[in-house]
Amino acid sequence: MRLFFTTLLLAFSLYLAAQPTIYKDAQTLITGTWASGGTGGSATLTEVTGETPYEGTKHYKLVYSFTEWWAGVGLNMDNWGGSAARNLSGYSHIRIAYRGLSAGQNLKIQLRNGTTYGNLIEIGANNTAYAVVDISMFSLTTGTSLNANAVREIDISVNSNTPAGSGTVYFDAIELVNTSNPPAPASAATQARAAALGTGVNATNWLEAYWLIPFNTYPEFNKYNRTKIRDLHLAGFSTFRLPVTFERLGSTSAPYALDFGHVAFNLVDSMILWANIYNFKLIIDNHHGYTLTNANYAANIPRLKAVWQQLTDRYDYLNPEQFFFEVSNEPTNEISNANWKVVADSLIAVVRLNESQTHSVLVGAAEWNSGNALLSFTPLSDPNIIYTFHNYDPYFFTHQGMSWTSPPNFAPRTFPQAGEVAAINSLFASLKTWSTNYSVPVNLGEFGCATSADATSRCNWINTLTNAINTNGFSNFYWDAITPSDAFGFYTGGVISAATCIPCFKTALGLYTAPLPVSLDAFTVTCEQDKVLVKWSAFVAGKGIVFEVENSSNGGIDWSTVQTQQAQEGDNNYQIVDYATTQKLYRVKTTDENGAVDYSPAQSIYCGKQGVVRIFPNPSHDQTTVQIEGDSALLTDISMYDIAGRLIFSKVFEADQNVHFTMIPTWQYPAGTYLVRVTTDSGMVEVQQVVVDR
Repeated sequence: MRLFFTTLLLAFSLYLAAQPTIYKDAQTLITGTWASGGTGGSATLTEVTGETPYEGTKHYKLVYSFTEWWAGVGLNMDNWGGSAARNLSGYSHIRIAYRGLSAGQNLKIQLRNGTTYGNLIEIGANNTAYAVVDISMFSLTTGTSLNANAVREIDISVNSNTPAGSGTVYFDAIELVNTSNPPAPASAATQARAAALGTGVNATNWLEAYWLIPFNTYPEFNKYNRTKIRDLHLAGFSTFRLPVTFERLGSTSAPYALDFGHVAFNLVDSMILWANIYNFKLIIDNHHGYTLTNANYAANIPRLKAVWQQLTDRYDYLNPEQFFFEVSNEPTNEISNANWKVVADSLIAVVRLNESQTHSVLVGAAEWNSGNALLSFTPLSDPNIIYTFHNYDPYFFTHQGMSWTSPPNFAPRTFPQAGEVAAINSLFASLKTWSTNYSVPVNLGEFGCATSADATSRCNWINTLTNAINTNGFSNFYWDAITPSDAFGFYTGGVISAATCIPCFKTALGLYTAPLPVSLDAFTVTCEQDKVLVKWSAFVAGKGIVFEVENSSNGGIDWSTVQTQQAQEGDNNYQIVDYATTQKLYRVKTTDENGAVDYSPAQSIYCGKQGVVRIFPNPSHDQTTVQIEGDSALLTDISMYDIAGRLIFSKVFEADQNVHFTMIPTWQYPAGTYLVRVTTDSGMVEVQQVVVDR
């Protein structure tokens, strides 16, 4: 009998240790509480009856006032060390109901076992009515020494955007749950696309620089051009992230129409053209929009949905294997993860509704896309999301000497200092675990280090970051490679070349590594009667190398193989013949025995019987020539349109003028992509893209 009761008591004790209810009206595991408002503050925690509880008749009420950013309570579950720790394992989430707080404040939760703490995770912002929130056990414990099977205390704190504050918060119904609807893993297509992003760079302080708009200097036309983008790509950057202040290029009142006639959209189109010509991946990023807060996010959802409906309509045609969308850059700490997730879900739904092919979309978490916020972010239900985070740790080192920080010009600081390398490695490892746990890809969307930091510390930092990146296999995009001061650049004087690239950055980022064992010495595309003759010469050192001639009839959006030739070692000449009855682009693709690929610049030609229209130079700086060649054809009409379809230039010639060529003064027009329509006396009409490049 004694054995029976001992067994029963043990079973009952185990039940208490693992039961799902931590605190409800009828039962509790709480054995004691504490409350604090920090130095100079006050906090009073009481269990009250009435005052509209979430369930039953009782709930906790915290009245607080603080002067040092926070107030908090502890809910002890082990009689202050006199009993065994509680086993919270076996459950995926802790659920809690809460209401209250003041504007600008957030409620957070942290598990504790003596001096061992888990992660501090956001519950939510101020709510007038009870909200029920599920916090994943994974986010509470990952990357820490805390184990969910041994928890002695639950700490709940009020954190604020300002150092002083006060208010009241109620919480109730704390329990352990297993969610029945876990987020879907990423699709195979999105996993593959994410893995192919590789090492990239942000095209910064350009199309996102909304602060230039009031001075009529937005955008800076020559901040990036075709040559700079080409040189960065040839340096080794396989992906470009293009931040654009789309929200500030449209109306802030319904129907929230974007101004597609704005020159910034021409420059986006130029980047798309260059991506097609040089075969790099491009992320179109909605950057520096209007700030979302817990108070205004719901009212802003219709505007943001309208913005992304228009952007999706405009860019849906882009190949999803090469082009990506990012719905919003860096939601701040003024919006909770829970509320930001509502916004993100709405925008993803709009993209999916308005696209004809599924693009992979980048989404980050709150707190400026911080890694810690991503750890507490539960993935969306959409399987085609790449999750992104930004890292500038330690902030006062990476942003030292900047004029635009608050306050400006942080003092000089070296790197590393005690614990900083370990903290970076720990965060990145936790994010890798998060990625594996949810089967979704994670990307480092921004990282950078101030040019004003000392050279040794900059090298230490970039080596630390890239080691953490490579260890965890994250694709990554450096923020601002070229700006030489008050920024993060690593090219001396902003000049893009192997010789001007700071050596430790070159090595850490894997730039200017050994090229393909091929030197393409010449590449020409000419007409021979009605045929296209593609010729190239190359020096080849090695075997197993293949040349593939490709052409495109839609401006480089899609490419088709014309012919493949096996490369021969040494110096050799190559050629193929093709028939082109329409304007086409040609390029030579080179693949080595390891599968590495390189492309020649693309060249355009038309070899039809009715004459060949040539427009050169293209890109054009000051003026471009339109010329008709072959069969004594004459020009009769020249028109140029901007990307919105507006006629901006026109010339008409009579037949007796015998015009074979004419000039277009492109210096009059902003940088971007334009369409030139040419009509000849035989009735042939041809349209070509022209890039105005500063």
